[in-house]
Amino acid sequence: MKIVILSTSNPNRVAGVVAKDIMDGFKVIPEVEVKLVVKQWDKYRDKNIVSVDNRFVHYRDLLIKKWINLQKRIGIRKKQKKLNILDEKYSILDYDQTIIWYSTKKLLKKIGKPDVIIVLFMQKFLSYKNLYELNIHTMAPIYLRMQDIAPITGGCHLAWDCLGYQRECGKCPALHSDDPADQSHINWCYKKAFVEQTDIKVFTGSSWLYDKIQKGSMFRNKEKYKIPIPIDESLYHPGRKNEARSALNLPMNKKIIFFGANAFFKKNKGFKELVESLYVLRGKLNQNDTQNIHLAIAGNYSKKIDFILPFEYTSLGLLSHEQLPLAFQAADFFVSPSIEDPGPMMVNQSLMCGTPVVAFEMGVAVDLVISGETGYKAKLLDIEDMANGMAYMLQLKEDEYLKLCSASRDIAIRTNSIHVVINEIFSIIKGSK
Repeated sequence: MKIVILSTSNPNRVAGVVAKDIMDGFKVIPEVEVKLVVKQWDKYRDKNIVSVDNRFVHYRDLLIKKWINLQKRIGIRKKQKKLNILDEKYSILDYDQTIIWYSTKKLLKKIGKPDVIIVLFMQKFLSYKNLYELNIHTMAPIYLRMQDIAPITGGCHLAWDCLGYQRECGKCPALHSDDPADQSHINWCYKKAFVEQTDIKVFTGSSWLYDKIQKGSMFRNKEKYKIPIPIDESLYHPGRKNEARSALNLPMNKKIIFFGANAFFKKNKGFKELVESLYVLRGKLNQNDTQNIHLAIAGNYSKKIDFILPFEYTSLGLLSHEQLPLAFQAADFFVSPSIEDPGPMMVNQSLMCGTPVVAFEMGVAVDLVISGETGYKAKLLDIEDMANGMAYMLQLKEDEYLKLCSASRDIAIRTNSIHVVINEIFSIIKGSK
């Protein structure tokens, strides 16, 4: 069986690693021949990874992006007028989703004639017309893994309290629009028309997002599955705290609270709520306990934090895929303050490292964070409860804490190990044949 995985993202970076983990999982199945086709060019060592862009296109686009950013910084270029009207909290990355970025003919030259096509990230790479035409030309069913809500909306990656995706979008709050036939409606209708003609099935990794797919109108007549995200258990595993702390220059004798994101200041990541919770936590502790806490912060902007936090902290910067496990291993627990998020994947990664998680009741935390077993699940947006969760973790006795660590690794192995996830996907594929 020939399986092709399609994804925009570089498979060696950030969330793009999901595609590589899925590919590697299929490699061990004797009857499967797997290829990963990505948009972005790079010097991929794996011959099974093929890029649609070439070296020239990659560096050309990189130079254009840098030039545009420079123009914005010195004030000689403004955002496109249509993008100025967007409400950023809804995270619209493709305003017009009817655009064809690559011809299906070009894509077919890269993918050949597979028996199955698995699609992950589509942004500025694949359109729903592409998926329809790939299905028609290859006769291969399409399996779309939804990483967020964008595939069922008229453009937003975060819907918040908007329920337009349950209808046909339009009157989009992200566009500040009262027009029922606005661009979000145009996008939705375009996608829906091709979905109805395509042999396409959908799966996602959390109950939170699965519920939205079920209620959404885009895939109403299509098969849907809840399959957890794969995490490489050989990379993300329990380690010696002292060794991990030494590698990251973190203090040996303090409680380490770890958190991070690639977009700290996006509203949905809950950084504001986390800071408020940390101040509430400090108010619950005596001076000795306060001095015994150290924050480890990872992410693009962790070194640009210019306000006062209530505890001492170390900014780790952007960690590579290989460095990230060290941060989880070094921490006493990980905090996920996301308030609108189908993930984040860091919850899965932390648990796989045997590091308990404190999180709001959001995304994958709904399924995996069990108070008193794998960490603490706070009520959504309840600052006091988030602080209570962190205080609970800090006050655990050694034997109680070790039980949570063991349970965290166990639940991750049962649900997120590559072997478990790939077997689940493959059984669905074989059952559909």
